[in-house]
Amino acid sequence: MEQLRAAWAAKAIVMIIITSILFQCVCGVNHTVGETSGWDLTSNIQAWASSATFSIGDDLVFLYTPVYDVVEVNQQGYDTCTIANAMATYSSGETVIHLTAPGTRYFVCGRLGHCQQGLKLQVQVQTQAQGQTQSNNNGAPPHSSGNSLPAPPHSAPDTPPADVPESCDCSRADHMLTSITLVITTVILSSARAAFLFPLKHHLLLVFT
Repeated sequence: MEQLRAAWAAKAIVMIIITSILFQCVCGVNHTVGETSGWDLTSNIQAWASSATFSIGDDLVFLYTPVYDVVEVNQQGYDTCTIANAMATYSSGETVIHLTAPGTRYFVCGRLGHCQQGLKLQVQVQTQAQGQTQSNNNGAPPHSSGNSLPAPPHSAPDTPPADVPESCDCSRADHMLTSITLVITTVILSSARAAFLFPLKHHLLLVFT
């Protein structure tokens, strides 16, 4: 009997561990395309993109007026500003693109002449580990020899501020994990009880027959 209880307890522990791993809360970064000016002809989209690091789990947030739209294209469509083979088109004024896989994604404005004027975006999506490594490298001070002269003062480049991670709200994930853990524990304990009662019932039937 003790062996049976230990086996069911081990199963419950394994299932709870697996569930907690699957329901980890992972938070990415919300990248507002073009920063304060948004998805607009007045924005320097290329300069903004070059200053940001995009990783799996991040979101691209396009904010734009009705005179613009967002069209996802392939590399050829990006290079030639053609949307004949568009992968997706958005015109709601606030489009959120979730980055789910590594690789390069391309976006242009499909309105006449806007892409040719520079309203297009190329995003290189990295894994989270690659993005963290690049951030650490960007933050390291440049190496200089002892004989080198001090660099002259210079003004900061006119580039948009880097995106910062938003605070993570894991309350829903934690609530879901707690509920699923309780369900799994209840099912396993019920099964263990049934496994114990069935041979007991069979034994009583043999005694009284």
